[in-house]
Amino acid sequence: MVARFTGAGLGLLAFAVTMTAGLFAQVPVEVTLSRSILALFFFCIGGLLLGGAAQRVVDEYQKERESQIRKRFHEEGAATDGGETGSDSDETSVERATG
Repeated sequence: MVARFTGAGLGLLAFAVTMTAGLFAQVPVEVTLSRSILALFFFCIGGLLLGGAAQRVVDEYQKERESQIRKRFHEEGAATDGGETGSDSDETSVERATG
């Protein structure tokens, strides 16, 4: 999804810049339009590639971060379950609360 938006955005930006530059330079409309369409096409392809690479980097970071969080969660869980059982500690806390 990011790749498509990046490609579309860069393509439209290139089209607009090329059209504006051609009109200010007083180049014939046919030449300006053909150059603008070529710029739109090439920048759209480039934007798709850049957006795809950016999405891949974000996905890899997300997977790495998730594995780190899961690893830390399992380590903390193993440390707290070391010698106690959950039912004994629950019963003790209930007895203390009721007095």
